[in-house]
This record gives sequence, structure tokens and C-alpha cells, in this order.
Amino acid sequence: MLNTVRPEQWMHLATGHGTKGTREYDWAWLDIRADDTSDEQEAGTSVLVARRHRYTGELSYFRCWAPGPIALAMLVEIICRRWWIEETFQLAKGFTGLDQGQVTCWNSWMRWSLFSLIAAAVLALAAVGEKTGPTWSTRLVPLTCPELVRLLHALVLSAPVRDRDHVVHWTVWHRCHQAAATACHQRRHRLQDAR
Repeated sequence: MLNTVRPEQWMHLATGHGTKGTREYDWAWLDIRADDTSDEQEAGTSVLVARRHRYTGELSYFRCWAPGPIALAMLVEIICRRWWIEETFQLAKGFTGLDQGQVTCWNSWMRWSLFSLIAAAVLALAAVGEKTGPTWSTRLVPLTCPELVRLLHALVLSAPVRDRDHVVHWTVWHRCHQAAATACHQRRHRLQDAR
């Protein structure tokens, strides 16, 4: 369908700044309206937005609806904001452990998620604060959340203290519970064999 779009209908727009510079794509849109559109949606704008990579020609499609008239540049900004939100969520999962909680009930899930999201918010605010604050070198890229986590681990968070008494106590406790578990299993096997 969008292969038939004439070259003059594609609009060249920048979508943000990446690590390698400005990301630029060609954009086009087509008005679409489903046959079963309700009267409330009649006044709105329903379009199919296409993004074409400038060098590979790869196409991506986005179906959009707005309650009133809207410009293509505004739709592109919203589409790019969605990508930024998804990328930030992936960072939150990876660097604050949002995807590593093993939960069995609502309370534990809520606590784990809350602490993970608070940690992600602190990282994001610290990274933004570094970007807007005074910079001491123009040759550095802005601080990112992964780099901030690495710095926190190296400079702020202390290593756990494992003194000799703690290690010996843990070993004794662990071996004691293993012996109790072994005795229980052996007793159960003897009872099964006696039947």
C-alpha cells in the first residue's frame, strides 16, 4: 500500500539524537477509516504512519488516531517518545532488577516492583541532573544509567562485610539444616521400603 506513495509525499524528519548522531528517517502517512467507525470518531484523525529507513529502505508502520486535526511532525514526536519510554523501561528491568523478583503474592510483588521503580527513578534523575549541571569536559558523552550503576557499585556501595565469625556461623547453620533434611529423607525412604 505504501509502496505506491510518491517520493514527494515522504517527509524527512529527525527523530532524536543517538550515540552516533541524529537519527533521521523518511515519514509518510495515509488517511484510513474503518468501515465500522462510530460517530464519535468521525471528527478525529485516523492515519497510518510509515517510517522508512533512509539507507536500507526498511519500513515500520504505526496506526494513529487523534481526536482532532494533527500534524505529521507531532505524530512523529509522539511515536519517538513511545520508543524512549520502552527503552527506559528495558533499562529499568535490566539495571534495577525489575524482572528478577520471584514473588508469590501481591504484597511481595508490590514491594519488589516499588523498590525497583524507585531505583530506576533515582538513576534517571541523577543522569538528568548530570546532563543539566555544569560539565567539566566537552569531550564526554552524557552520563547514562548503566554507567551510573557501574560508578555506584565501584565508588558508593560498599562490599558486604564477611568476618570470620559470620562465615563460620553460616557454614554451621547450613550444614545443620542439610543434616536434618538428609535424616528426614532417609526416614521417609525407610518407611516407604517397609510397606
